[in-house]
Amino acid sequence: MAFTDALVDRLLRRPRGALARWMWRDMKAHHGIFGDTLRALTLTPDHHLLEIGCGGGTFAARALKTGCRVTAVDHSADMVALATAGNPDAVAEGRLTVVEAAAESLPFPNALFTHAAMMNVVFFLDLPKSLVELRRVLAPQARAVLHTVAPEPPRAVAPGPVARRMRLYADDELRTLLDDAGFTDIRITRVDSAYQLVTAVAP
Repeated sequence: MAFTDALVDRLLRRPRGALARWMWRDMKAHHGIFGDTLRALTLTPDHHLLEIGCGGGTFAARALKTGCRVTAVDHSADMVALATAGNPDAVAEGRLTVVEAAAESLPFPNALFTHAAMMNVVFFLDLPKSLVELRRVLAPQARAVLHTVAPEPPRAVAPGPVARRMRLYADDELRTLLDDAGFTDIRITRVDSAYQLVTAVAP
């Protein structure tokens, strides 16, 4: 159990080391998730997107193609370095900022962002605290999109040892947590039966 916990932590919860950097440089298994999330965000050049759990920066690169600004956050120093190195032009132009920080304690002022995305990270967070913090940094009418694993059947997208270490939420639980954090217009749809695509608005 200790070995499995350490492996999940090193590769997934807080990726670090050569193998994690190789995995997250471009996680092709997540390309479909990135597409779903981008379509739900409807970004334009006027927008400032916050991505929580940016990994290697592949989604940030896609989002930047819409012309928006992106601030990408990860609590892994290796992922921050990887995302920064993978998008040098956007960083140099000031269109991408990559920050090492925890979702539960974001180092940003209130009402800074117009959009936010959280993909394949919800199940490893203290979600109640993270959603309250997310709401704090979103401007009025900002749009948040969460893409996460549905509670049934979790093994469809994650091996058993990993699935058992993920905190999965039923639709009603997600609605309650988002509502408690102050979000409105909460909508949850299923993607390929295995994922939940959640959209919500900061009033």
